[in-house]
Amino acid sequence: MDNSKVKPLAAALAVWIYFGVWLFLIGLLARLTGYCKIFVAFMSTFYIGYNYTFWGAFMGLIWGALDGFVGTYIVVRLYNLISKKLK
Repeated sequence: MDNSKVKPLAAALAVWIYFGVWLFLIGLLARLTGYCKIFVAFMSTFYIGYNYTFWGAFMGLIWGALDGFVGTYIVVRLYNLISKKLK
């Protein structure tokens, strides 16, 4: 196996955890302190149900995880394909 390749599943799982948890924590931060409410309102235009309530933050966790996983998986597959073609 070529060690220079990035493993798509591993990268997607890492971003899945990071982005989902990040959106969840930002939603909770907005609820508890009022900080980042504008950001949460903006992101809610992309992620249905995301807002600065506990359940809205949980929806951010779900959407962020899904979006982070799928997006990263696609990008890493494309990266590996392009890097293979350029060698």
